[in-house]
Amino acid sequence: MWLFWLYEFLGFAAVVVLIFAYCRFRKQGFWSFVWHQLKWVLLSIVAVWLIIAVLCWNHLWSASQCYFRGVSMKATTKYSIYLSECQIQTPTGSYVPIDRTRALPEGDRSGGDNDMQYYGY
Repeated sequence: MWLFWLYEFLGFAAVVVLIFAYCRFRKQGFWSFVWHQLKWVLLSIVAVWLIIAVLCWNHLWSASQCYFRGVSMKATTKYSIYLSECQIQTPTGSYVPIDRTRALPEGDRSGGDNDMQYYGY
């Protein structure tokens, strides 16, 4: 989710830098241009925000599903944008893919040899 907000901030910064460059090229004051063209400046910021939101839509949806899945399981989860998967925190603190787990993180630890692989021993 932090990556989405980073993209949003960079998009906002890009719009401001482009407006500043346009004002320098036209030899016009930055704040006077923003004040006189406030509607178009705001529309351009919102348009960039919407473009970034549409491009990140799949990851935003998956991150919200992962969050609510963790809430329903009473476990700590996070969505990895790089791996495109929801991960759950094990008792040792590491994260494993939630679709491949067979037990809840606070479950019974006795179960055999497969338990060692799950908990990272």
